[in-house]
Amino acid sequence: MLRALFAAWSIVALPALAAADFGMTAKVGAGDTAIDVRPLEQCRAASLPGARCLPPSEFLGLRGQLPSERDLLWLLGAAGLDGSERVVVAGDSDGAREFVAGLLYLAGQREVRVLAMPLTPLVSARSDAVPGQERALVRTKVFAAPMRDALWIVHPREANGGPVILATDAYTAIRRFTRQLLDTGQAIRVGWALDGEKR
Repeated sequence: MLRALFAAWSIVALPALAAADFGMTAKVGAGDTAIDVRPLEQCRAASLPGARCLPPSEFLGLRGQLPSERDLLWLLGAAGLDGSERVVVAGDSDGAREFVAGLLYLAGQREVRVLAMPLTPLVSARSDAVPGQERALVRTKVFAAPMRDALWIVHPREANGGPVILATDAYTAIRRFTRQLLDTGQAIRVGWALDGEKR
């Protein structure tokens, strides 16, 4: 019963949060922080100058679960982010870009853009490509941006009233959240639960 509930998802034409701080972009501009979501070995080999290597595997546990809020913020700080940056999420996989971009936005990143083209051809064409920066073993910055708590559904069973996206896992739910945000400019609540996972 719960599995069926979590697998269901709906996007209803009800008031939602307009998000001007999230969208697509055709380039990584001066002052932008690139987030390379390709597999670590690709990011380590060559990426955009100053790019941080943050593939989905950096965030997901063995069962696809996300870290706790405290551990998530520590991880972002270990990647050299404090939340005030304008990040551009780049990669070759739509799914990886959408998941990481949505998660950064939910975590409170000030401004998030998704690069509208695959990253590898772009890197290959640049003469200034350099190895991407892996996250450190210790936190190098304090991620201090306030989380967008109003958009997280902590207990999916209580997701009553207003539009909501529900899925059985974080990866799927956050991808759907991102697609909704990119397609409409409206952020609506999102939630998920793995079998046996307490949220």
